[in-house]
Amino acid sequence: MSWNEEQVAEKVAAQKNELAEKITNIQNQKHPEQQVPISKQLLEERVKLIEMYKELLIDPLDTALKKISLWGEETGEYCSKLGMTIDVALDELPIYREVMAEVITQEAISQQASFHEYSDYVTKLHRIIDQAAHSFSVAFVNHHNHLMETARNALAELSVPVVPLEKGVAVLPIVGTVDTERAKLLMEESLKRSTKLNVTYFILDLSGVPIIDTMVAHQLFQVVDSLRLLGVEAVITGIRPEIAQTVVSLGIDFHNIKTYATLQQALNAYRKREKDGEA
Repeated sequence: MSWNEEQVAEKVAAQKNELAEKITNIQNQKHPEQQVPISKQLLEERVKLIEMYKELLIDPLDTALKKISLWGEETGEYCSKLGMTIDVALDELPIYREVMAEVITQEAISQQASFHEYSDYVTKLHRIIDQAAHSFSVAFVNHHNHLMETARNALAELSVPVVPLEKGVAVLPIVGTVDTERAKLLMEESLKRSTKLNVTYFILDLSGVPIIDTMVAHQLFQVVDSLRLLGVEAVITGIRPEIAQTVVSLGIDFHNIKTYATLQQALNAYRKREKDGEA
């Protein structure tokens, strides 16, 4: 009796609902928090995948690997969007190997296939599943990294809130430490927002900065100088007494920058100057 590959593939596809239910039940029991809320969507995807194996097990290996790669790229991103973790997502691959290899084994016995025919077929199954895991993982991680980068950028922008106070005036309240990456963002957001808001008077409020060393001061000076090139006057407020002592002890020179104790003082100075200019 000759080995009929199409018949084997048909047997796998014929049991798609049963196999998908089996995988879903196993995963729901192992990972109830992640799997149960989305079990309906995952069941549908599992049925589609097993149905797809009807083609993959008949196709030439190169064709099958290309098809499963496309599946992995789409499904990896989809599962990432569903909120799954990659360890749970990949945890079911051994189950696919087991349940489909079992169907193949039963059919090989029924058809009295040779060991060589059976071995080649199972090896093809494993190659396809391995490729599925690879393409799925790459797509899943890429999408996850994209989400993380988007979240980091959003958080970074929130950490540099340029707030308009009145016409031509904006304040940047800096809270927390200033490292190299954040200093770069301070520069970018200050220039971008000043231009967008048509600011002529920009207040850097340092009342929330725990320490000012030479690196932080240098970064602040760069922001002030860059704003000046845009025709924006930049002043600094909120230098606390203990910070002032540190600045003096380090020999940091703030003489070229106007400083005020409070935000209100800086605003009063601006308003007075504007009023005197109109008089």
